[in-house]
Amino acid sequence: GHGPAGAIQLAQIGATEGEGEGEAGGEGTVMNSAAAYLAQLALIRGHLDVGVDLYREGHTEAAVTHMKHPGHELYAGLVPAFEARGVDGFADALETLATTVEEGGEREAVEAAYTAVREGITAAEAGVPAEERNDAIMQFRVIVRLMRTAAAEYAIAVVDGRMENAHEYQDALGFVRVARRMVDRLADDSEQTARGGVNDAIAVARTQLDEIRDLWVGLVPPDTLDREPARLYGATARVELAATAID
Repeated sequence: GHGPAGAIQLAQIGATEGEGEGEAGGEGTVMNSAAAYLAQLALIRGHLDVGVDLYREGHTEAAVTHMKHPGHELYAGLVPAFEARGVDGFADALETLATTVEEGGEREAVEAAYTAVREGITAAEAGVPAEERNDAIMQFRVIVRLMRTAAAEYAIAVVDGRMENAHEYQDALGFVRVARRMVDRLADDSEQTARGGVNDAIAVARTQLDEIRDLWVGLVPPDTLDREPARLYGATARVELAATAID
């Protein structure tokens, strides 16, 4: 494969292409781009996925940081988009989850709160009409955004084989998990898989996501980890390239 610089360059080139008509240049924003809106919701899913998992394994303090972070930063940016799309947000459910985890609530209460947030996210996703939301090209735009964000976080986390930031390492894991679930769900959508290029893109995405699995060695990372963050940028670029062939 090509070196890290090439992979990063490829990922950046891809970021500015093929974003559809009527969107701002580059990534677009949650206000003018359905892909950006859906990706922001998917990032919240990723944070919470890894946060609840940390809680389940008894790492309450670490879990709390993942609950608070999406609540404050990612969620706040979505509020005007919720209003514009005529959907209810899920601020109360998010706050309940964060508080329940922070107070060391019972497992059942945390799981119930987590279910409520996920239902809230699903309801917010419906702010993008199903036909547009389920479209394979749209799905891959979101998957690529998740992977690209994971790559950026992982590059902050692992520097020259040292674990500099466990939180970012965990974020990257959460984002890649959500991307994987999206790929698997798309594979079950017979209407989309009947389109040219979709099955090939799914196969590439699965292969690439499988090949980067070893970048994570459990939820709580060791102090040293001999892994190359550029691999995640390379995987992202390959998935993005495969998605460009969808009819």
